[in-house]
Amino acid sequence: MVLIIDSGLLNKCGCGSSEYWFSYIDYSVKNIRDLDTGNKPDDMGQTAYFVSIGLIPFITISNEEIIRAFLRERANKKLKAILENINGDKFIEAFWKYFNAYPELHDGLNEFSSEYSKKRVAAWCEENNISYRIEA
Repeated sequence: MVLIIDSGLLNKCGCGSSEYWFSYIDYSVKNIRDLDTGNKPDDMGQTAYFVSIGLIPFITISNEEIIRAFLRERANKKLKAILENINGDKFIEAFWKYFNAYPELHDGLNEFSSEYSKKRVAAWCEENNISYRIEA
């Protein structure tokens, strides 16, 4: 079995590691709301139960992580210096303010995001001994 890394799977990376879990049993990524916990022993926590049935939290890739990687690759030193000490929602807001003012940021953000996410998921698969294949 292999995990197919495609746009559908990449959409699950931004939703939080507590929402999506990977199954070693069928190599699928499942939403926590769809998992049956009826057989969970009363004295076992939910996370321990999921791990016991072959599930692990799926990777989370935040917008901030992607944009910071994009800036490392594309932005000039001045812009990097301005944004490097801003975190969280304030960082995202500041990025979009500068986005229109700096031409080097205009092209390729969506493509960069997709390629970056594919590489991060592939690395996560390798760390967790999961066979995978990247599809366009």
